[in-house]
Amino acid sequence: MRPERPEDEAFLRALFKSHTEQPLKQAGLGDTQTETMVAFQFRSQTANNRARFPDAVFSIIECEGRPIGRLIEQDEGETVYFVDFALVPERQAKGLGTAYIEMIADEWAAKGRAARVEVRYGNEHSLKLCRRLGFILLDDRGTGFVNLIRPVDPALRGGA
Repeated sequence: MRPERPEDEAFLRALFKSHTEQPLKQAGLGDTQTETMVAFQFRSQTANNRARFPDAVFSIIECEGRPIGRLIEQDEGETVYFVDFALVPERQAKGLGTAYIEMIADEWAAKGRAARVEVRYGNEHSLKLCRRLGFILLDDRGTGFVNLIRPVDPALRGGA
């Protein structure tokens, strides 16, 4: 893992597209509309993350010198908020994401900090991943996302 750099923008745009393009196409948008919407959403999310989390650590996950994902971590004091985590599609569903997030969350737990995430209600893949890693419900404010936390103490964690 290394710090994100300006020259990573093309990779980050492609990574974002790999996670957002299919639902737009399923909604009936044509190729041009999809490209326009993905570009707009990428710019919007990037600006929003930079504005809301100016002190966050924006990292690129690499394997053999090639970028395969990204992680944004915001240190909140008693917790660390994983703002965004994504892997390229060809690296998903192979246990890498689970192992990686577990490693990072364990590093923060060793510092006495719990890990926190927000997951969209319908994102079953991410919800399942979080359950496997011991994240439990912190709160649900009815905003379309659940706020989950992975306690420092393993005895307090949930599990699959």
